[in-house]
Amino acid sequence: MAEYTNVEKPFLEKLRQAHWEVIDQGQGIPVDPAKSLRSSFGEVALKAEFMRSVGALNLWATPKQLEYCYERISLQGNKKLLEANKDVFRMLRKGITLPDKNILTGEENPTVMLVDFEIGHTDRNSFIAMNQFRVDTPTTAKSFIIPDIVCFVNGMPWIVIECKDLYTAEPLSDAFTQIRRYSNQRDDDYYAIDEGKESLFYTNLFNVITHGTEARFGAIRSEFDYYNNWIDIFPEKYKTVETENGGKHQEVIILGMFNHEILLDIFHNFTIYMEAKPGLEVKVICRYQQYRAVGKMIEGLQNGESFQDRSGVVWHTQGSGKSLTMVFLIKKMRDTFQLKDYKILMVVDRIDLESQLEETAHLAGEKVWTVSKKSGRAAHGRDEKVLAELGDDTADLNIVMVHKFGINQDMSADALFRLGVVPRYETFDELSKSEKVLILVDEAHRSQNGDMSNNLFMAFPRATRIGFTGTPLITPRHKVTTAERFYQKNGEYIDTYKMNDAVADRATVDIKYIGKSTSDEISDKEVFDLEYEEIFKHRTEEERQEIQRRYGGMIEYLESMNRVKPIARDIMVHYVSEILSNGFKAMVVASSITAVVRYKVELERLIPEFLAAEQAKTDEERNEDLIRRLQILKVRAVVSMQSNNEPAIITQVRREGFGKGITDSFKKDFNTVDNGKSDTGIGILCVCDRLLTGFDAPIAQVLYMDKNLREHDLLQAIARVNRTKKGKTHGLVVDYFGITKNLNRALGIYTDADAEECKAELVEFGEYFKDINKEIPELELRYRKIVQFFEANKISEMDAFLRQTITNPWDEFKIVEEVIEMAGNLKLRAEFDTLIKNYFDRLDLLFNAPTVQREHWVPAKRIGYLMWRIRYHYKDDTLDLRWASAKVRHLIDKYLVHIGITERVEEVSILSEDFPLKIDSLYRGSKSKASAMEHAIRQQIKVKLENNDPALYRHFKDRLDNILNTYQGNWDMMIVELEQLRKEASMGRKEDYRISRIQAPFMDLMTEVLEEEKTVEMEQKIIDLTGFIFKYIKDGLQIANFWEKNDEKKKVAGQIEQRIRLSGIPSLKSKNKDLAMQMMMLAKNNYSEILNS
Repeated sequence: MAEYTNVEKPFLEKLRQAHWEVIDQGQGIPVDPAKSLRSSFGEVALKAEFMRSVGALNLWATPKQLEYCYERISLQGNKKLLEANKDVFRMLRKGITLPDKNILTGEENPTVMLVDFEIGHTDRNSFIAMNQFRVDTPTTAKSFIIPDIVCFVNGMPWIVIECKDLYTAEPLSDAFTQIRRYSNQRDDDYYAIDEGKESLFYTNLFNVITHGTEARFGAIRSEFDYYNNWIDIFPEKYKTVETENGGKHQEVIILGMFNHEILLDIFHNFTIYMEAKPGLEVKVICRYQQYRAVGKMIEGLQNGESFQDRSGVVWHTQGSGKSLTMVFLIKKMRDTFQLKDYKILMVVDRIDLESQLEETAHLAGEKVWTVSKKSGRAAHGRDEKVLAELGDDTADLNIVMVHKFGINQDMSADALFRLGVVPRYETFDELSKSEKVLILVDEAHRSQNGDMSNNLFMAFPRATRIGFTGTPLITPRHKVTTAERFYQKNGEYIDTYKMNDAVADRATVDIKYIGKSTSDEISDKEVFDLEYEEIFKHRTEEERQEIQRRYGGMIEYLESMNRVKPIARDIMVHYVSEILSNGFKAMVVASSITAVVRYKVELERLIPEFLAAEQAKTDEERNEDLIRRLQILKVRAVVSMQSNNEPAIITQVRREGFGKGITDSFKKDFNTVDNGKSDTGIGILCVCDRLLTGFDAPIAQVLYMDKNLREHDLLQAIARVNRTKKGKTHGLVVDYFGITKNLNRALGIYTDADAEECKAELVEFGEYFKDINKEIPELELRYRKIVQFFEANKISEMDAFLRQTITNPWDEFKIVEEVIEMAGNLKLRAEFDTLIKNYFDRLDLLFNAPTVQREHWVPAKRIGYLMWRIRYHYKDDTLDLRWASAKVRHLIDKYLVHIGITERVEEVSILSEDFPLKIDSLYRGSKSKASAMEHAIRQQIKVKLENNDPALYRHFKDRLDNILNTYQGNWDMMIVELEQLRKEASMGRKEDYRISRIQAPFMDLMTEVLEEEKTVEMEQKIIDLTGFIFKYIKDGLQIANFWEKNDEKKKVAGQIEQRIRLSGIPSLKSKNKDLAMQMMMLAKNNYSEILNS
């Protein structure tokens, strides 16, 4: 089997090289639990290994005490899986406190350590990996599950690995689905709730899905999009393979995560449980760049000879998890003897960032102090301390908001500027000369942060300073300033994780921009740009008044209705057609609060007009999903209060947009089904200065920009649309101000010398932030690759077929059938799937461009038709368009409806008399007709019979395989035989006056394995036996919630076993347990029919 040979076996071999004890059980279904170190297949852990390993770590513990510990982690009652996993995680990390005492020392309530996490002690734990780990699940539709590989630490299953052959359809997605099935996490109502073994995942750290060439890891309950690659290996001493070009290969994840030291470190210091959104808790495992950055910071803190040597800057791009990196650093420091007594100060310069960082900091597992002017418990429930208290030697965690220590402590620098007040700051006294202080500065590049945090640096002159920046330090002056403040040497960072790294890792999406031309181009733009920049450099009152006098006129111009109204309409046209149709949301950035309010009012005024226009379209063109979203769409403005005398309209709009509920609504998916959840309808947020830093809303896909944002303000603002979300392939910036016309100037690059010095940074930024018009050649290239793919597989004229220039319909049919035959090769089908995904992703980006509509809408429709034909023929559900954007799906769905194919209506069943007519309408050649009939019959009997009547299913399957083997090449004769089989299958089970139709499947299970001669007397004996067994089953099913009551299930299974043993039929007697298990599964699958019989 290719899966075992190419993926599973190499994985095991690499684990062996990484010093895991490997038990390779080969292929096939295991039959002896002893080979997997267990007494039965019902056990999910290696109990004997647990008792031995944990006993060796706690030599004083008695067998009874070890048994108590084993039961504590194994028996979690009715807890949901994540809750059970979290509780067991705490036990594994902290140990289990016993209710009795240490018999050697007399200590009351001693703690048993289940794992030795101490550095240098990894060899005191056991590490075992085995494949084909069978776990019996007798009460589910399938009697057991067999994860490909399970890795055990001290006998406890920490990692489940699912391997798939590279050339199966959607191998990683298929492996992910299998992991979900094993852990009972599939939420689709189609699947039974109980189909796996949740207890296998109580001690789970993470899971791995792999096809060899690529491997990803994810925690329980993680969605597929949050299964990540581990593409670098740290510490460097373990990097024995090249990771530059092949970092996604499974060998890298093995060396990077399965190394004993690293694995225990990830468990102990780099795993947290957090609330992703209200009501949704998730388990988070660090990404590789977080582990690497923390490792480097720890090395620096341990080995740096001076506080300057221990300082530096971490550049991890926006959206890559910098705040969690700080949390992991704190956890690791508290776990490192040399560093656990550090006082830690986390410095921010914005109130919203303070709250956000405070919430995150609590994940470090210790009290977080907020530094203020007074101590005690604040009204908002936070623990506060005064500045002077930071001078003590306590190893605690503090958040410092630098604005609070100036004269204007309650207002941000932006607010002070708008009020025309020059901020003044008090100088801190020296509080401590200790070198056991670490200052972590978030958004270290921000100039105002620098001015104020320098006071804090003076208060702790010998503290280690580590700055975090999420935007590249492009300009020389920013590099120099940051280097001076954080003792950065030769421009070297502690660690870098750049924009394009994050895009390649699927941690963020890249961003495209559209430069819009407006009819009112600003005159003397260069002078205006320079004056805007000067605002932030001069602080004297005279300069401030002069610049505001001139600049005020420009602001009035930018917020004028003559400018706002046409831009608002253009925004709405683009948003409705390109963004809202895919279910995403938008932000509008304007130059002033007045402009923000006017954009809000105008955009909301346009909603009814666009709704009516969509409703007026023909059935073929109308988009019902878009209509439902427009019906609940709202626009809100999030702005600060100007003054007590602000205009009434601003007050009204500001109040509408006030409060956390507004941003929470914006972050939610549109809910057009439940009218009670209309708070999801806020689809556009209009802002001036608010929410442009630290605001994390993955649903935001586009930023409409009508403000002169520069340098880091620009970089941070555009990063609002780089967060990942299912179906979101890119972020988009639509520029109405004209910044993108001269990006170098917007980024602070004014001279050729500056550009040359920053060439590398500018090239990278150019790859990340691209003009959308440059993507049209890429779309054409992706289309040509599809055509070349078919030509390479001897299907010519594909370009003509896709562009509908072939005039002979028989030639078109011939091409379609050649495509279908080619798709019988799973490798080619998977390759085709990848090509069309790449093509449709780029088509979505450029969907409504006139040239794209002319050149690519028709080929896209024809490709969608080919996908439907392949899917219909091979019954391959992976070839649907669920992954495509709503715009592309709508285009293709409407086309399929137009040509008479309705995806949402069930296909014609093989049981229908119309089935032959359907086959004749879709196929011309005998070979393709025979192939279509084979796949239709195979799929139909599998769905209808495999679980509900397994014996009859095997009968028809054997008949089908025999026909295919006998008439291979004789397609006409094969069609005749397949038609006869179809008719037999459509009739189903033949009537038997001796036994009811619902009892017959139970009888067949025994008849199949009967070895004695099938005489009339023997048949009657089995019929009578079936009657007794059926009565036991039906009586059991009368009990309320029967399938949830293990004692009742065991009772019925025992009755079946006993009746078979007493039947007097030797061949059945020897198989009584297996037959009883199969009959219980059959009873569950036919539950309703049995009760109604």
